[in-house]
Amino acid sequence: MIIEIESVDGNLLIHGKRIEQNELQSSTKELLLSIGEQDFVSAFCTRFGYEPIDYDSDIKVDYMIDLDTHLIIKPKY
Repeated sequence: MIIEIESVDGNLLIHGKRIEQNELQSSTKELLLSIGEQDFVSAFCTRFGYEPIDYDSDIKVDYMIDLDTHLIIKPKY
């Protein structure tokens, strides 16, 4: 599973095991409330065993997490 993290600091891709959408939403909300946007990526990667990969805008992602608006988007290709 590949997730794109969008923020004002730039975009980032992370990959790891598949997570159900409802778990992704609840975990994202919990992490953003407890630690905020700045440490979100490292906390998310630690919790779910994800790793960053080189960013490429041509890679199709399973979900996008917008750290500025706290939205989770499932793109349609």
